Amino acid sequence: MKEITFIEQDCRVGFMRRNDTRACLLKVLKRLGCVSSGITYIFCSDEYLLKVNREYLNHDTFTDVITFDYTLPGDAFPISATGGKTASKYRPVSGDIYISVERIKENARKFEVRNIDELNRVMIHGLLHLAGYKDKSPKEEKAIHEKEDEMLATCFSKK
Repeated sequence: MKEITFIEQDCRVGFMRRNDTRACLLKVLKRLGCVSSGITYIFCSDEYLLKVNREYLNHDTFTDVITFDYTLPGDAFPISATGGKTASKYRPVSGDIYISVERIKENARKFEVRNIDELNRVMIHGLLHLAGYKDKSPKEEKAIHEKEDEMLATCFSKK
């Protein structure tokens, strides 16, 4: 199993405990029936994420998170050393999840929550996209937000 990696692109995230957060995110993945085959969180500024949004998605707006899913269709189950499928019940997922730290802080103020709670929500949101959740329609958006709440309540403790 490959780990979850955190990169600070052009900013610092001083309010996150990396090892605790990584453990919680791995728990979220397991609850979703997934396992990491390489997930990287890239923390960045609004401007950096806006450039990514423009270049890759042709969107000219600020956003809090963008997920790039690198999971291949053939990655339904890990392959064993002998070439056969393993008995793992977890689907491997991989991708890059870009998060604007400025958006996190602004949204935390707006929704009157702690920075870390908003960051945890957005990190889970990215994992949900890797697990197959969408948010393009009102019905999908409602479902993904309900799953965020469930994962926050069961996999992250408030400290």
